Amino acid sequence: MNKLVKLYRFLLPFETLTISTNLAFSEVLQKLDEIVEPPKTWRMALPFQKPNKPYGGTITGNTFRISRNIHYYRNSFLPIITGEIYPQTSGCYVKIKMNLHIAVLVFMIFWLWTPGSIGMLALLAWLVDRSVGPIFLPLFGMCIFAWSLCLFGFKIEAQKSVKFFSSLFTSSSEKL
Repeated sequence: MNKLVKLYRFLLPFETLTISTNLAFSEVLQKLDEIVEPPKTWRMALPFQKPNKPYGGTITGNTFRISRNIHYYRNSFLPIITGEIYPQTSGCYVKIKMNLHIAVLVFMIFWLWTPGSIGMLALLAWLVDRSVGPIFLPLFGMCIFAWSLCLFGFKIEAQKSVKFFSSLFTSSSEKL
């Protein structure tokens, strides 16, 4: 069962992360405040204008919803990071979830569903009558291309955020 879960996590564009830290709740909020700027409705990348902070979004109470500020390129598959901070007796822990933006997710489902369903019908027709030809191969190729584009674009950015947050919430005494 554990191998199935690992395969599922590898094949789908989402990440979860739980970071336990010795930092107090207020210190975690302060560190988040230092790296998160308010969201901007229209972000225009100019060569001389860099974002002030590495992440943009909102922090409300013990929850946050942010995404990485990327400057030199565009990535529709940039993870939307939601998290909650839970205080403990010694420090706290932060639960982080990374998902695709809902509009990108809907588009990808449509993109994968359309050629995938037509490809399945073409495969069935080919299995019944071989004279039809393997038209399903390019359709399944489109599905594989879309899935890999989405997955790699997401996972590369998610790993950058995982490394960043893991080092951010590690106090100086924990790093020794």
